[in-house]
Amino acid sequence: MSDRPPEVVGAIRLGRKTLDALAYAALLTAVVAGTSAFFELSGEGTLFRTKYVLFWVGFALLAYASFQLRPDSPSKMESKGTFVTSGDDRQKKASGSVGARSSTRLERIAAWLPPMRWVEVNQNDRFSTHAKQFLAAVLMLGLSIAMEFVFGISAPGTV
Repeated sequence: MSDRPPEVVGAIRLGRKTLDALAYAALLTAVVAGTSAFFELSGEGTLFRTKYVLFWVGFALLAYASFQLRPDSPSKMESKGTFVTSGDDRQKKASGSVGARSSTRLERIAAWLPPMRWVEVNQNDRFSTHAKQFLAAVLMLGLSIAMEFVFGISAPGTV
C-alpha cells in the first residue's frame, strides 16, 4: 500500500491520464499536418492548403467526437436497465465486459513513443478514444489558427 494521501494519488492518476490524452492528440495532429504538408511541399512549396486541411479535418473530427461523447437518452437507459456514469462506459459495454476496452493502433503508437514510454498508465484508467479525438480536433483547429495569425501563412501571391 502507498502512504500517499488519496488526493495525491488521484492527482497523479489524472496527470497520467491527461498526458496520455495529450500524447494521442499531438500524434494525431502531427499525422494529419505532416501528411498534408508532405504532399503540399512536394508540389507547390507552401503550407497554404495544409492550414485548410487542418481546419476542415479538425472541424469534422470535432463534430464526430462531440457526437460520440454525448450521453444516452433517458429512454434508452431505462430500456437497457443500466445507468451511464461517464463517456467511457459506452465503449466498455460495447466490448462485452466492463474494463475490457481494447486500444486502437494509434493509441498503441502513442503509448510506444516518448514520454508515454516512460509513464505507466493502466489500460482501464484512460480517457475514452472519443475524448482524445476531441482534444486532437481542438489542437488541429488551434494549429490552423496559429498558422494563419502567428506564422502568417496565407494564399500564394498575397501579403
